[in-house]
Amino acid sequence: MDDNELDIDWEASKVGWIDEVRRVLLPRLSAEKKFPDSTKLVRRFEAEVSAWYKRRTAKRSFRGVINIGNELAAAVALLDGCKGLTLLHYEPCMRGTAQTLDFCLYDADGHRVWIDVKTVAPQWLDDDEGWQRFQALAADFPPNARFGVQRAFAGAAIFGQAIKARWSFVTRTIEVEEKAALIPPEEGGPVWLMFCSDRFAWHRDDLEDFADFYRAGRFREDDWASSAIARYLSDNSLSLARSLAGFHYLGRRHDELDSELRWAVRGPRFFAPDGSQP
Repeated sequence: MDDNELDIDWEASKVGWIDEVRRVLLPRLSAEKKFPDSTKLVRRFEAEVSAWYKRRTAKRSFRGVINIGNELAAAVALLDGCKGLTLLHYEPCMRGTAQTLDFCLYDADGHRVWIDVKTVAPQWLDDDEGWQRFQALAADFPPNARFGVQRAFAGAAIFGQAIKARWSFVTRTIEVEEKAALIPPEEGGPVWLMFCSDRFAWHRDDLEDFADFYRAGRFREDDWASSAIARYLSDNSLSLARSLAGFHYLGRRHDELDSELRWAVRGPRFFAPDGSQP
């Protein structure tokens, strides 16, 4: 979708959001004694903003600023929502490797929890190739699931974002699993992956389906994407180690400061008539 198709001053919206981040979020993080690495994250944000300002006449992508904005939102959410948190580090070094995870949390007893933050923002692309992909994958949907879109109403773009988000869950999870395997035993702790959404391209229930599949090793019966994900794993010779503790969800529109956070995402539980869980 072209920006000119909507009567919205996107650039003014972005600049206004940057100003609000500087006014509200950055001072909040900089003043937090539990977050000694706040300066590193603030500098990263300012570097991305500066790069975008310098090249925005060439339509430089705003994606880098969005990604760092999500990390800022994640830091605030962790500081405000984690009971017992005594110390938060940003991109701490791990012995023996140059790889990093975004955050490491400590409690009063020195126990660690690692969290990596990934923004999943699949491109909006409404073309014939995308529609043909939908038709091919839809033919293999589970009999009790469907994805209701129409070609005339941006069906290729809507489905494209949804399925590409699912594929991104797979590749990003494998990426974090590989980094988690490098954590030395003396620095060990559960590793969580926080996926960030703009609350439009994909939704929390998409992650719920993937989280249940990751934990159980089998797809939910109501997961429309189960066959497509199985094919994606097979076609690309990918496998999940299932070594992560699980997934968190952060939803934030690009022009918002506040975010929706859900810890330890799981799908809804369904019960039999007698109250037992299948």
